[in-house]
Amino acid sequence: MIRNRRLSKSIADAGWRRFITYLSYKAEKQGKRLVQVPAQGTSQTCICGADVPKTLAIRLHECNACGRVQDRDIVSAQVILQRALSIVA
Repeated sequence: MIRNRRLSKSIADAGWRRFITYLSYKAEKQGKRLVQVPAQGTSQTCICGADVPKTLAIRLHECNACGRVQDRDIVSAQVILQRALSIVA
């Protein structure tokens, strides 16, 4: 069904919604708080706030502003954490 051009986005969105519902339930059960952070642009941004444009083929994050050189997924996770903490504060 996901290959259907008309329904694929709706099906994928429903899958993510179900996943968030499960995460929210599990977090509440453990006494934790789930913070939803928009992930747009996290792989193109450095922790220092500088824009670091790159294609999907580039796996290494290299920031000219602060000199950080690290795996792009780790930097993206740190940017998401930074955004979550700013929402909570």
